[in-house]
Amino acid sequence: MAQNFNMQRHAFSLLELMIALGTSSLLVAGLASSLYISSQALSDNPNSSEQSRTSAIVLHDLAADLNKAISFSERTATALTFTVPDRNGDGTSETIRYAWSGSPGDPLTYQYNGGAIVNVATDVQSFNTTALTREMMADSVVASVGGEVVFEEFSSAKLASNGTSIVIAKPPGTSEGDLLIAAVSTDGNATTSLAGPAGWSLITIGPTSGSIRQTFGVWWKIASSSEPSSYQFSWAPSEQAFGWIMRFTGHDLITPINAFATESGYAILTASSPAVISSVGNAMILRLAGFDNRLVSTDLPGLLGHTPINMDSSSTSSSAASGGAGYLIQTAAGDSGSSSFNLTGAEEFTSVTIAIAPEVNP
Repeated sequence: MAQNFNMQRHAFSLLELMIALGTSSLLVAGLASSLYISSQALSDNPNSSEQSRTSAIVLHDLAADLNKAISFSERTATALTFTVPDRNGDGTSETIRYAWSGSPGDPLTYQYNGGAIVNVATDVQSFNTTALTREMMADSVVASVGGEVVFEEFSSAKLASNGTSIVIAKPPGTSEGDLLIAAVSTDGNATTSLAGPAGWSLITIGPTSGSIRQTFGVWWKIASSSEPSSYQFSWAPSEQAFGWIMRFTGHDLITPINAFATESGYAILTASSPAVISSVGNAMILRLAGFDNRLVSTDLPGLLGHTPINMDSSSTSSSAASGGAGYLIQTAAGDSGSSSFNLTGAEEFTSVTIAIAPEVNP
């Protein structure tokens, strides 16, 4: 059974904020209207200038969507549902909904093509779309993001005989501020003992339930200016293991792990990779999995439509552990959908899907 975990960032704290975006023309069903968001930064907080810029970007994204609207199906004081031209190449228009409950403190939400509802601003005090004029005061705004996360390289290690630790080299191009994500797959169930080195933050360790005879752990860290040359991961009892560390750039430096989901089970020829729900656009959807045997094709993880990173095993024995990864960029926030890893036989597995947030616009 898949499990989803949202790691939404509480971005900025404001005392009172009303943001101006100026006037832009909006064509809706042949009717030309104007959008105007008046603003005045009322906070004496020394960071209010930066917060105002960030908040303005959030509302700029809303205005940009409205400026491309073809038609409205809902237009109330606190909600807008409208269509925009095709964005994903399927030849049909996309449906976007922005809504606020009307209760001070509730979030402003965003929904794309009927998918997951995500928060784009929290602690909203007012949001009024009457006459296509919007005012918003918020204590916390989820920052808009730009650019894309970039996969740079990976390093890996194999423990081909039973042991209780594996040492993985630092990816050679690692620089301060890079995002490192480590994955370790062991044969046997070492869920309660698998541990990463100091300075790494655990994302998840599986299997999530049942009697799966395999363990898979995933960790992350932002590289410092003085990273060691390698990292040791340990567990008990003694098992074979395969591990790798991936290096990324272009990520959010504060909260790069936007959301994640896990799934465990028994698979024949294909192992499921669960959907994850991101709250930001341009997120990298990183899919990883660990398997309890060697029944994989080297460097061919499957994951249709994704860019492969790796697929390998600790050895050619029946006691091997294996794993792999791949990724894609998801332009819109929301549900990534599921995918699957290719196998050459039957495997017990744990898979993890992570949404990596891109760097926040300055």
